[in-house]
Formats: sequence, C-alpha cells, structure tokens
Amino acid sequence: MGSGLSARLAAVVDALPIEAGMRVLEIGCGPGAAAREVARRVGAKGSVLAIDRSATAVAQAEAACAAEIAAGWLRVRQAAVEEFEAAEGEGPFDLVFAVRVGALDGRYPEAGRRALERIAAVLAPGGRVFVDGGDPLRELVVRE
Repeated sequence: MGSGLSARLAAVVDALPIEAGMRVLEIGCGPGAAAREVARRVGAKGSVLAIDRSATAVAQAEAACAAEIAAGWLRVRQAAVEEFEAAEGEGPFDLVFAVRVGALDGRYPEAGRRALERIAAVLAPGGRVFVDGGDPLRELVVRE
C-alpha cells in the first residue's frame, strides 16, 4: 500500500464518508498515517486537524506529515479531546473520527461525556462523528 496505512486503518479511512473540501478533525492521530490519507482525499479545498494528547505522537505526526502541513492541508496539535477547543480558523468540522481513543470507546465514561460536549461544540450543522468499534466504524450522535 503506497499510503503507508495498515489494513485496519485503510478500512477505517475507506469507511469514512469523506468528500472533497470537507473540514475533518481526527482525535488521537498517533503518528499521522490516517490524517495524511484523509488530507489527500479532502484535497486542497479541505483541511484536516489532527490532535493527540501525546507530545511524542504529535512530533511523529508533524514529521510524517510535513508535506501536507507545508501545503496547508493538515494541522497537528497537542490536545486532549475532553479539553479540546477549536482555535482561530479551525472548524467547524464536517467530519470527526477517532480510533482507539479511551474517552470515546467507553473505557473512561466521565472523560467520554466531556469529550462529546467538546466535539458537539466544534461540529458543523449536519456534521458526523465516527469511532472504531463497528465494522469497522460506528457513528456517534453528539447532539439531538
């Protein structure tokens, strides 16, 4: 695979309803492989913000995604989803996704409640949220 994605991550990215020009938020980006592929798919009119609570992961993603960052398609920053706030020029997001994020997979219910509040605050009208745990994804409803 030229994209450098594992089979599992490729299945996740393929399952996302990505359209050119979308604004996408990836929560828990790790070394940035999925963010890089999503940035390629949304194209120059779209954008991806990839966040991770780990400074190490953010540094890895910045290195791996240097070309996409330089092109202005991708931004990476350190943030925990349960404390996330969009900065100037970020969002609202049309699509939010997360893979293996404890606050969103039920492992930490209180962090999960706060995370869903933070996501709802930055989601565009009609925006959609997907997490792993389905086949391969499941959609979360973050606002009624």
